[in-house]
Amino acid sequence: MAAERGERVAVIALRDGLHSSPVGHFGPLRIVRLRGRKRRGSLGKYVVEYMDFLLRAYRLMQRDPRFREARVVHVHSLPDFLVAAALPARRRGARVILDLHEILPEFTRTKFQGWVGEAGERMARHVERWSRQQADVTVTVNRAVGSLLRSRPAAANERVSVVHNITSPDDFGPPQLTTAQGTPPWRLAYHGTLTPLYGLDLALEALALARRRGHAFHYDIFGSGPHAAELRQEARRLRLSEVVRFHGAVSHHELRKQLPGMDAGFLATRLDAMTRYSLSTKLLEYVHLGVPVIAPRIPTYLEYFPEHVFFYYRPDDADDAARALAAFAASTPGERIARAAAAQAATRDLVWKGESRRLRQIYDELLAGSAPGATA
Repeated sequence: MAAERGERVAVIALRDGLHSSPVGHFGPLRIVRLRGRKRRGSLGKYVVEYMDFLLRAYRLMQRDPRFREARVVHVHSLPDFLVAAALPARRRGARVILDLHEILPEFTRTKFQGWVGEAGERMARHVERWSRQQADVTVTVNRAVGSLLRSRPAAANERVSVVHNITSPDDFGPPQLTTAQGTPPWRLAYHGTLTPLYGLDLALEALALARRRGHAFHYDIFGSGPHAAELRQEARRLRLSEVVRFHGAVSHHELRKQLPGMDAGFLATRLDAMTRYSLSTKLLEYVHLGVPVIAPRIPTYLEYFPEHVFFYYRPDDADDAARALAAFAASTPGERIARAAAAQAATRDLVWKGESRRLRQIYDELLAGSAPGATA
């Protein structure tokens, strides 16, 4: 959005393995790629890897002449302490946005078990508070997280703004609505990272139960992640290899072609201290595309989408998920269309134009009060 205003914008990120060049471009954006890679592992590895990235980004902001005149630095978490990379620019008069896509204390408590998770959560609360104190504005992604952050303020005059991570028409085109004309076998979709958190092993179990009860489904899984091999093995164990297709990571352009043809999006996110505040981006994309949704009763989902809008089931319960699949299979085309339309109506005020305008207003206010130079 800043680039649309004619501002110079640079994105600092890890090299992704696909691009070896330290500097590249994506449209008007300049991409600065730092050495290193993100790996999942122990708490110690997690801290070391992010501290390494933080130090590299800090030195870049401190020493590289291209960033000497940065006016706004927008830091995306996790982890929250990456905001420290913006401190050299802040000392020169730049303004700072801390964008919390997740909530660090709850994330730490659920990612690491036992005393490690308990100690990590206590430390993460201090890190979160300090990080928010370094920002002019804290931005987060839904009302539930916004309320949680306001319940534990980091400073007397802290500004917390909610900007929903809503679907952009540039990625998926204008809103659509299912025709619900499909017939069995029903095509279900999941797109995203393959990790235990997202419960795809539970989804496969529910699918096997539903098929044993006489309901024909196929499941298309788009994405990659550390749980991919285990999920393929689980599909074989459950004798689902012929009906579950693992497509691997695909582009938004491919998803834009594939997802509208699906009969439903099927999510199985596990409920824990972090996900109870989550509003899945993939869920919002199904709603944008007018695809019916089969999903667990995550509290934040219910805050945005009432009981009658989705085919809901109890979280972490494969048998109840199979019941929801059966309910979808037994529904009429009119009911599926009505539910998809109701989901879009529930988010009528949450559209890219409005959310991007809210973020643009934050940029305008911060740029008006910052020193002259570039936007980072």
